[in-house]
Amino acid sequence: MKLKILIFINYYGKKSETFISDEIAFLSSQENLDLTILHYGKDIPSKNTVGINLAADFKKRWLRVLRKFDTTILRSLQYRNGLNGTLASLIPFFRKNQFDTIYCHFGTNGKLIAELKDLGVIPKETKLVVRFHGLDLNMKKYPKSFYNVLNNMDNIVLYGTKMAQDKLTTYGLIKQIVFLPVGIKTSNISDINNVDTSVPDNFFILAVGRFIELKGHEIAIDIMENLKSDNVFLNVIGDGERFLKIQQTVNRKALESKVNLLGKKSHQEVFLNLEKSHIYLYSGIYDAEGRCENQATSVLEAMAQGKVVISSALGGITDYLIENKTGFLCEPGNVKQFVEKLQWIIQNYTSAEMTKVRQNAILEVQKNYCQEKLNDQLLKLLIA
Repeated sequence: MKLKILIFINYYGKKSETFISDEIAFLSSQENLDLTILHYGKDIPSKNTVGINLAADFKKRWLRVLRKFDTTILRSLQYRNGLNGTLASLIPFFRKNQFDTIYCHFGTNGKLIAELKDLGVIPKETKLVVRFHGLDLNMKKYPKSFYNVLNNMDNIVLYGTKMAQDKLTTYGLIKQIVFLPVGIKTSNISDINNVDTSVPDNFFILAVGRFIELKGHEIAIDIMENLKSDNVFLNVIGDGERFLKIQQTVNRKALESKVNLLGKKSHQEVFLNLEKSHIYLYSGIYDAEGRCENQATSVLEAMAQGKVVISSALGGITDYLIENKTGFLCEPGNVKQFVEKLQWIIQNYTSAEMTKVRQNAILEVQKNYCQEKLNDQLLKLLIA
């Protein structure tokens, strides 16, 4: 008999992160699993995906419940409303469907399932596996007691960085926590013997990430303004709320010939741009809420391709990006330090020392961040 597994994610499809889509593809290929996907969107029958399709705001969500006047839902809730009324929208689905294991991406989704187990809507014997990502560990948004319900039963909590582990400990989540980072597919990991050591006429730097504060794209623009090298160019992939503002900054600083904002690109297009680049830059910072990058998959992807990586020393990046061994680190927001190290990297790009750093980066990904190996570990946790 097949094991019934539910994967609960925020969005499935184009909005889903690449590694989540790859993970789902792997689990879907397992003949001993009966996989269902639950997300905040519409039903996709061809993908065995069920959509919660929540109303846009709290009041509208409750109006839907009250229109049906399902008093059993209200009794089941025992005066709890979950995350802004989400529990009421989940109860009908779980009344009709039971699973052996529920695997949640993001602690907030895991909390909802734990609440439903605690209320008896989901059977207590249902295994719950919750993967935390980083932004779900923001104490300004989610106070210290927010995840207490996850400690009330035997759940498995997955984390990917030392930073995440420290935050989970602060939340009191110390039972059954398992290290399982996000990985890179073998097909996207280069051979260490294929590192190109030729001298380029021009150096192309790539940065990838949403245009939000913590990604530090403004810092990248300041770096390019101060680098003052005629043969160094920056391409930035991504979109978001700060895109127009940063484009205006590029224009105001007269950097149009040096900085190219490429907008949103597919994962395949990202790799095509990465292939043409020599250096990968991550100039992330701590935002106004104190948040920063947790694991930074894009940094790992660049390392896997044997690119020279220079990054802010924050979040979980320092777990695998080691100064002068697998890449180069700078103090977040320290433009002068970034500029000085970039100048040194460019001057020594073809040196044996630089080649060794690039090869070490590939080996680090091969050894500790190979997605296929991590998928096997995940499968064992889900079916054990």
